[in-house]
Amino acid sequence: MKKTRWAAIACVLLLLAGGLYYFLREEALAPPPGKEPQSAPANIQFSGSSIIEQDNGKKLWELSAETLLVDPKGEKVQLINFKGTLYRENGTRIEVIARQANFDTKTKNITMEGDIKATSSDGAVFTAPLARWEAKDRMFYGTGGITLTREDTVLTGEQIETDADMEKTKVQGNARVVKGGTAR
Repeated sequence: MKKTRWAAIACVLLLLAGGLYYFLREEALAPPPGKEPQSAPANIQFSGSSIIEQDNGKKLWELSAETLLVDPKGEKVQLINFKGTLYRENGTRIEVIARQANFDTKTKNITMEGDIKATSSDGAVFTAPLARWEAKDRMFYGTGGITLTREDTVLTGEQIETDADMEKTKVQGNARVVKGGTAR
């Protein structure tokens, strides 16, 4: 009798556990008939386009690329084979190229990667594998082995921050300055 009682109790417990599982499990609801689940909208793609910002008819900067990918909200722009020109207040400019850049339309900040080279019209040349332009502060930041050449002075290091004129510069990580020659 004890064996049959234990078997009955075990069957009742299994039935209760199965019933609880069936009624308490959470399942994803199927979409209503005729309505497909919506995926995120795709980026909008442009070829050979430019973005220009002006203030009272004076160009502040111009960005162009072989391909531009714009998110549907228009907040982020990815630029493939990027070329940019930043116009300085003194009339000179900085030309920047990179394999890819990301532009935030709200902050106007640009992050770049891949063979970055910035050349100022007064001869300074900045290279880095990764760089960022902070529009609010008008500052360049570079990482991953940078070089800044101005006249006969070459600065190298792991990180750099410099102003838009490439005159106030801070180099960190294996920083080295070579005057009257080339970087080694």
